Amino acid sequence: MAELQSLIPGDEEPDGDAMLLTQLANGLVSRIPTLCTLKTFYDGKEQVPVKSIPKSTNQSGYAVYQRFVSICQLDLAKAIADAVIHRQRPTGFRLIADKTMRSTKADDMWSQCRMELKSRQMFHDLAVYGNAYALVNKNKLPSHITVLSPWNTYVSSDEDSAVNYWYKASEGCEYLALYRLIRNDDGSVKDVYCRIAYNETDSRSLLEEGDEEEIYGIANDDSKIHPTLSPTFQWDGGAESSYDFAEKCECLPIVRMHAPGGKGQFEPHIPTLGSIDQQRFQRFCIQELQAFKQRAVSMSNMPQFYKESDPQVRDGLAQAGDRIDYKDLFQQGPDALWLVPGDAKFWESGVTDINPLITAVASDIKHLAASSGTPLDILSPDVSGSAEGAQLKREGLVFKVEDMNARANDGFTRLMRMALEADGNSAADERFETVWKPINPPSQLEQAQAANYSKGILPVKTNMRRSYGMTEIEIAEAMQDLMDTQFAQAMASENAMIEGKTSQQSAGVLPDETDSLAFTDTTSENDVVQADEPPTVDGE
Repeated sequence: MAELQSLIPGDEEPDGDAMLLTQLANGLVSRIPTLCTLKTFYDGKEQVPVKSIPKSTNQSGYAVYQRFVSICQLDLAKAIADAVIHRQRPTGFRLIADKTMRSTKADDMWSQCRMELKSRQMFHDLAVYGNAYALVNKNKLPSHITVLSPWNTYVSSDEDSAVNYWYKASEGCEYLALYRLIRNDDGSVKDVYCRIAYNETDSRSLLEEGDEEEIYGIANDDSKIHPTLSPTFQWDGGAESSYDFAEKCECLPIVRMHAPGGKGQFEPHIPTLGSIDQQRFQRFCIQELQAFKQRAVSMSNMPQFYKESDPQVRDGLAQAGDRIDYKDLFQQGPDALWLVPGDAKFWESGVTDINPLITAVASDIKHLAASSGTPLDILSPDVSGSAEGAQLKREGLVFKVEDMNARANDGFTRLMRMALEADGNSAADERFETVWKPINPPSQLEQAQAANYSKGILPVKTNMRRSYGMTEIEIAEAMQDLMDTQFAQAMASENAMIEGKTSQQSAGVLPDETDSLAFTDTTSENDVVQADEPPTVDGE
């Protein structure tokens, strides 16, 4: 193994900041080609290898094959990833404690940091690239939480150190920020600090997600040069230890969410996706060859010169002794007729059956759906079966989303604890749990039926939360509306009674003795005493 060269010349202390920075930066750089491939497949811009184009094609034919290369992609990677992304929908946080089950502070911080939008970007990074990152800082404006790109961030496997890269064109410098967590011998956190290194350069060394042309080039062409970092960095001052909130929460200010194995949803299936594109390319080529069939004419004795008896000579189109130009003789056109000798035989290329290729692609898509845990009806519209069978096929997707939600829950709770601590609230020892909407949203009829069956078994608020998937804010609004409705009904009933009594008095009708019981208290003191006495049994 080659010796590791420090990015900061002169600082090569083992286990020092410079060597740790170098290791993390190298991990980031080595991941970039894979990120290029993942983004290219997700965007549907992957291409079959150029060597698939037949070598014997002429220039005009080569352009046709190049077009097939650019249009044969079947963008299944996006469908696989989006099936998970669109089903991850957090609604708030539950505080696990003895006295309360709801953390309004965490919900307020979630809204204050605009995490409803930022979480969607993290879910996208998690599903496509296999990793999502966010940074917590003390600055309240614009927010305590900043989403970081997997193209610029890398966290160690033990999550005790991380590196973040960025470039400032106005300063002509690129920067690497090292975040490190120092532990005591017993494993407790001793210190959390950040140290920044910079390098003067005219352009950024690493790619960002918006550099699509370069990204597609690296993914589709093995000869492209991969990005690297120059070992000419230097430290920009000393360490910055202003992360007391992270020290209290015993974690780095950079939080990493990772998918199983750190791989995106379709990353293990890239060979299958590539083979489907290859088969589509072959089918396009076969169809193109069938569109222009090859024809041939064979004769036992092909004359080379016109004779006096030839129709062309009699019609004045040629002279006897002229060489016959068979290219002009067999011209194509709607009114073209070919004059050939009686012993001429015609040959035409046959039709190639492309149904096996279509069947093979459909079979590959089915295997891809099964191996990736994606319902087949998401990848292929031509699906038939029972509703129960469709529900069974979605079980794999449900389990996969539940697993991703559990992994995201760990990251979100750490982010909320640190953000609350940075905002001045004591939350380092609090235990949070993310509340999610149902993975498969039920219909209104299904929600109403579930709520009806749970009536009398579950409390009203719990029923709203579980049967309708309502947030705490929605539940509070519903309860307030319920109280307003009950108050309005009580007022209406009281007004109706008063109006009824007034109408009777205005009509001159005196209430009889029975009616007076409804408006006057006729209970005597003896009645009260008798009511307080215990009931008697007949015969005693």
